[in-house]
Amino acid sequence: MTIDNKLIPIIDSLTRAVNVCYAVENATHQQREENYELEYPFATGYSRSAMNSAIDDLSRIVSQLRENRV
Repeated sequence: MTIDNKLIPIIDSLTRAVNVCYAVENATHQQREENYELEYPFATGYSRSAMNSAIDDLSRIVSQLRENRV
């Protein structure tokens, strides 16, 4: 698997998380009451999960790159 193929899913995941945050920010109070995915706690949890996954994935990629240098 190429480095691009490893990094693009991470970028996509982080982009989705940013979009979730923007959706919450742009939602009206009524929209938030009707859809839990437009509430701040949902956005916080979603984004935290995306960031933790990105950290894990990037750490794994760095480890693989270091192994291949040896």
